[in-house]
Parts: sequence; C-alpha cells; structure tokens
Amino acid sequence: MKRKSLFAALLLTFVFSSKLILAQDFKFAAMSDSRGSYEGVNTPVLSALVKHLLNKNPDVKFLVFPGDLVSGNKLSADTTQKQLDNWKKIMSPIYNDTNMVWPKIWLSVGNHEVQNNKDENLFREEFQNVYMNGPDDEKGLTYSFDYDKVHFVFVTTDRWHYSEADEGGGRDWHYVKHLNWLENDLKSAKARGNKYIFVMSHETAFPIGGHLRDGLPNLGNDLKLPLDSTRQWYINQRDKFWKILSDNKVTAYICGHEHIYGRESVDGVYQITAGSCGAPLYYFNPTMEDVNSRKYGWSEFHYQDALPYYKALNYNYGPKGNAQASEDFVGKRAFVYVTLKVTPKFVEVKTYGAYPKKDSDRIMGSKIQLLDSFRINNKL
Repeated sequence: MKRKSLFAALLLTFVFSSKLILAQDFKFAAMSDSRGSYEGVNTPVLSALVKHLLNKNPDVKFLVFPGDLVSGNKLSADTTQKQLDNWKKIMSPIYNDTNMVWPKIWLSVGNHEVQNNKDENLFREEFQNVYMNGPDDEKGLTYSFDYDKVHFVFVTTDRWHYSEADEGGGRDWHYVKHLNWLENDLKSAKARGNKYIFVMSHETAFPIGGHLRDGLPNLGNDLKLPLDSTRQWYINQRDKFWKILSDNKVTAYICGHEHIYGRESVDGVYQITAGSCGAPLYYFNPTMEDVNSRKYGWSEFHYQDALPYYKALNYNYGPKGNAQASEDFVGKRAFVYVTLKVTPKFVEVKTYGAYPKKDSDRIMGSKIQLLDSFRINNKL
C-alpha cells in the first residue's frame, strides 16, 4: 500500500508540475498607428515608446502592430517602400532584442499601407516573416498562430480591389472579408486546447473618436436615418464579425485606426484600441456635456451632428452618456503602448504613455507613465 501511495503522490506531483510548465506566464505588447512627418513616421514619439517598452518591460516576448506603420503614398509605391524601410530602422531595437522570439513583430496592413495597386504585394515583400495560412487572396495579410496555448489571429480590414474592367482598381476597406475562414480558425484553435484567443486588425469595430464615420461600421459622411442598404450592409458585416468573436469567447480584439487609447467590453469581448504611437491624436466622441466646453478637431463631429451615428450604433448618448458602445469605456488621449501579461487565470493589461504637449497633437508633453491597468478573466 505504501508503494501505491508513493506512486500516486509522485504521479500527482508530475501532473501538477506539467500543468505549471504548460501554463507559464508570458507577456506581449501592442502598438499601432506610428505614421508621421519624418519619412512617413513620427520618429520622436515611436522611438521614445520603443525605448520605454524595452527598458520597462524586458520580459515582453513579441509585439503586435495592426497597421498604419507609415503615412504611405497614393501615387508612389516606391515612396511607401522607403517609409516602411525607415520604420524598420526605427524598430531595430526590437528586431535586435535577444529576449524576444521570432519574428519579434507581428503585423498587418492599415489603410495607409494600401493606397496604391502595388501596395499589398509591397507589404508582403517587406514583411515576409509571418505564417502563410490565411485565405488564398490574403496570404501574408491574414494569418494565425499558437504561442504557449494562446491563439493569435491577424485579419486584414483594408484591401485593394481589382476589377475586370479596371486593373487599377481601388480601395476595398472597412470590413473583414473572410468571416468563414475566421470562424473556422477560431473553432479549430479552441479544439486544440488554447486558453486565450486574441484577434488583431487595424480598424475599430466600435469607433471611439475621430473615425466615428468609418471603421468597421463605415457609416460615411452626412448620415441620415434610416440607414440605406449599403450602410446597413457594413453594419451587418461588423455585427457578424463581432458575434464570431463573442461566440468563440475571444479574449480581446486589438486594433488601431483611432489615434487614442481606449478599452471597453462589448458582449463579453474587450476592444483594446492602441492607435496612438505617433499619428496625430484625436479627441473622443463628443458627449452632451462637451457641447459648449471643448475645442473640436478637424476629424470630429459636433455633438448634434454625431447623434444619427450614435443612434445607428446604439451608443450611450444623452445626459450623462459617454457616447461610446459600453458604459465601462476607459480612454486616454495620449501616445501609448499596451502590455498584456497572460497567466492561467487572467490577462493583466497595462497601458503606458505620455500626454501631448499643450496645443499639439504630435509632440509628447509629459514623461511616459502608467496610464491604465485592468484584468481580463479567462473564459476558456
């Protein structure tokens, strides 16, 4: 009996130790939207954030960067390529960091990287170190991978459309094209026993500031209710996309496009917007309290003009409403990066950043500091 008890104890110790090994903590980081006027990049802001990230969080395993690395150029793909090369030079401290794992930075395109009929292939050539397991027409732009029982998915929301009548084509953006691929990928990830799922793309599912007119809802300018068929189609695509995330218990959707930081939980899925690594800062969606108290930027609506959008999006507006999709919304108008520490029971999210200099939307005016911290509990 003693031998059996000893064997049982050893077996339990082995099983428990194995679970600990499989469930080791790890940390990754998120940034987006670093475009600016220094050869396509806001070099001072992006460099400062990268330096702080490596000094403050040396245990980060890799960085996710969903789009708008550079300003891009509608007329010259060569100019865009030079800007991307410049971006890689600025990010060289990360690429050269020996503590991070291959390929150090995972990314996908934003709307500024797709302005020319050569841009998609150019992006693929510049960033070849990604998995080629996405839909046939989105290889290198849409893909997924597992890391330490955590699943990561990049989906592109900004494409270039080629028509038979016009080989020049045009932008095909503001939606996720391959929803069936995404749904199958997430189901397969859960079946393999992944404990968390993160989905990354450029555009916000729930606009929080300067892009109230587009993002995935893509409501356009001069919105009049009821919605026309085109605008309703985009809303439906956004809703289908978010339902897939919710049904598959996705931990968080990490995006950019909005040049501010925000986080909120919608139908059990966090949208984390980390789109302010140098691009001109926006203000948040105007509330009723803002009507007579704030200065509006070039990309913003006044509160009265925003009302049709809030109604179409079912946002919280009116007296004491925050003009966002969720009452738990937290936002900071600052240049930021986000770290996500994955543990067996929860993900610890911390946001570091600097507030802008007075009367500037492109220059840091404070030291980089911890701006926000919260936890996302494990659902799988």
